[in-house]
Amino acid sequence: MLRVAVSVREGAISSSTLLKRLRSGSRKNATYTPFREVGRVIRTVRLPRYLTDAPLRRRVTAATNKVESFNRFFQWVGFGNPASSPTTTP
Repeated sequence: MLRVAVSVREGAISSSTLLKRLRSGSRKNATYTPFREVGRVIRTVRLPRYLTDAPLRRRVTAATNKVESFNRFFQWVGFGNPASSPTTTP
């Protein structure tokens, strides 16, 4: 993981290329596996904090509501052409 971070910082690999590799989700990909495990650790550490911290839950809920409101507005604006809405899948 450190080698990947240094490669991104030095410009040897672009962040978009790294994200494409990680998005593939291949268990054979040597880059994917450690990043998946780090993600699991981060979720495990943050979940108890989220559950016990009421102000944090309120902030997360407020941010989620803003995003959902924007998505509903975007769907309303694009009502004539549902395919133009980013939340609908073809």
